[in-house]
Amino acid sequence: MKYVEVFRHSKRGEAKGLSEEGRVLARTAQILLSPHYDLCVSSPKERARETMEAFGFDRYEVDAAFTAVNPWEPFDAEVSRLAKDRGIIPLAACWQIPEALNYLRLQGDTLLGAIKRIARKLPEEGRALVVSHGGMIEAAALHACARYELDEIGGEIRLCEGVIFRLDGENLSGVQVKRLPKEA
Repeated sequence: MKYVEVFRHSKRGEAKGLSEEGRVLARTAQILLSPHYDLCVSSPKERARETMEAFGFDRYEVDAAFTAVNPWEPFDAEVSRLAKDRGIIPLAACWQIPEALNYLRLQGDTLLGAIKRIARKLPEEGRALVVSHGGMIEAAALHACARYELDEIGGEIRLCEGVIFRLDGENLSGVQVKRLPKEA
């Protein structure tokens, strides 16, 4: 078995990097991290790299496969409007628009391919840490669930939360969500 832990970056500031609140949140989230990683990988986005560093890792690879994309981008206007009208997050709105949900599922499958590529680099029982972006993480994690429904993983992955992807060879054998206490 191999384990790839994919965490969402911390809170962004006015620029592209983390806010001071985001740095504090990332340091708080260290409690969710494993004691050892064989490999650390970050999206090239500044907020992701700074989250990795706030997690306490100064040596890591940068991989564009974990770059933020809007996982429902072709349908962004429709998703955003529906989310606003219904008072829900845009990610949840995708389930109301079949084309957006199909696109989200495809983005999740693409991210899952990148996760499997990272797992191939690990020794048996090895563990990797990846810092990526919301929407994509949930879309990939749901491929391990009985139903492709957001409630299967307890809803949106909040800032500095993550998902452990368990891989047995090339097969995704399960996921576990790592959540911060609600007051964090």
